[in-house]
Amino acid sequence: MPRLRWPLVLLLISELCRCASNQTVGSKESAAAIPYLQLTSPRRILPDAQAWEGNQFPHTLSVLELKRGGFRYWGWYGLNEGRGIGLVRSNDLVNWTKFAKNPLWTNARWPSVLKNADSRHRKLLYFAITRDYDTPSSYIVLATSEDGIKLTQLKTLVSGTPNQRNQNPNLFHDPRSGRFYLTFYRGNDRDHFEIISKSAARIEDLDNAPEKILMQTTETVAAPTLLYVKKAHVGSGKKAGIYFLTTEVYPHRYTDDPEGEWQVEVFAADAPDGVFQAVAANPVMRGQRACLFQHIFKNRFYGFDCHLDAPEHWVLEETEASLP
Repeated sequence: MPRLRWPLVLLLISELCRCASNQTVGSKESAAAIPYLQLTSPRRILPDAQAWEGNQFPHTLSVLELKRGGFRYWGWYGLNEGRGIGLVRSNDLVNWTKFAKNPLWTNARWPSVLKNADSRHRKLLYFAITRDYDTPSSYIVLATSEDGIKLTQLKTLVSGTPNQRNQNPNLFHDPRSGRFYLTFYRGNDRDHFEIISKSAARIEDLDNAPEKILMQTTETVAAPTLLYVKKAHVGSGKKAGIYFLTTEVYPHRYTDDPEGEWQVEVFAADAPDGVFQAVAANPVMRGQRACLFQHIFKNRFYGFDCHLDAPEHWVLEETEASLP
């Protein structure tokens, strides 16, 4: 081969090595520059506290359209430090009424809820919930409920790991394959952070499913939630359909850098456990915002995030977007 072509060969080898490396962990660089949804300005929801919440605050909100008890939407929220989970209901996704007999569970955080997960029991709801949140060995359990109020713990989905937190569970039913996915955070909250995926044909088999690391980093990344947008395009000439994975990040978390803050970054892939690449214009939310839960209702996107609006004080917010 002529000498002048060797630089091209070396460049090609370098690029192939880089691409192969990106297959093992989530990448913050995106060659495709896939856009995320254009979010509206967040507005606060759930401003009124119940007595049981004490000095903790609503931090997450997982919502289903159920049309029960005079309410179209039912939502389950968790407090920031894991004291318990509660139920709220709404007819417009903005104005919510808290269930008078909250909490549903104590020593619980971060409920993620699915319906229609069991074809034999259509009304049965499934919950993935964090237990022992404020410990170095938190774990994730699976629970069910017929009425959305009385929860029965079935099994442990992710067991406690010494000095490694297992939390931030997200349940996802893939509309393409019909498989169930559990995506969650594992790490030491210091210098080791992983986003992990497990999948199974039955939701009750997620405990025995193998783990796949989607992202691994020494910088803060946690709080994964999945959303499939059917008409979003991966790129020119490719089929429509994108899986968006939201995460919370905290640049400069363990430094004195004044620009350190909670942010939301989003990644895109063509599979629920695929190779996720950063979307264009990350982070999609700034200003001490985190934990974006993604939903689609009435052909419109609805997101629920938490906002640290003062030291040690979180508020829950709602944001919207048009779909492609």
